[in-house]
Amino acid sequence: MSCPLNCRPNLIFDFDGVLAETNRIRIDGFKELFGGEYPVEAVEQLLQYAGMNGGLSRYLKIRYFFEQILNTAIEDARVTELATTYSHIVKDQVIAAPAVRGADEFLAAWQGRSACAIISGSDERELQEVCRARGIAGYFVAVMGSPRTKHENIVLLLDQMGWRATECLFIGDSKNDKDAADMAGMPFVPRKSGIEHWDDYDGTVLTDLTELEGYLKWYRRSRT
Repeated sequence: MSCPLNCRPNLIFDFDGVLAETNRIRIDGFKELFGGEYPVEAVEQLLQYAGMNGGLSRYLKIRYFFEQILNTAIEDARVTELATTYSHIVKDQVIAAPAVRGADEFLAAWQGRSACAIISGSDERELQEVCRARGIAGYFVAVMGSPRTKHENIVLLLDQMGWRATECLFIGDSKNDKDAADMAGMPFVPRKSGIEHWDDYDGTVLTDLTELEGYLKWYRRSRT
């Protein structure tokens, strides 16, 4: 789809590993949540799974731990309880974590040029509090998270804002981010945070967000 040269896409950001260097905090939080109470081998399997599935919500990861690793049922209420405890473990660390290089500067410079939103696998209420505490909430028309999936949130955001998927660009760092964007028919650009190598990705891979504005200039030219 073509657009005029002054057309700028609405930007949809993942949070962990795209705006803040928090992937390690998120993974290690499960070790603190389950360590000491459950077998070490089982917890290590969960940490590996969490590292390979950075875009999935804590709700799905907790359920995976019980149902697939421990081979035991877990009630929804217990999943919610554990997710709340997990939030208490990681929230302050996430607030204090460093921004991805160039992220804060980009958001400040880009304000008013086109709309920005966050769609993350993190708990929605927690993430909104984190963004307020980090002083970045005002840059976004929406901050959306779990327990809804990323694809569900994309569909909801497009409906609420009256956007078309082709008018947006998703910036993520995981295969789950790309899958959600692809399902919606939305353009995608990855940031190499360490949870995916992107070696086989046929396109630009951002090292950090100092490269985003330059990429957007190319992106706009490529679609005219």
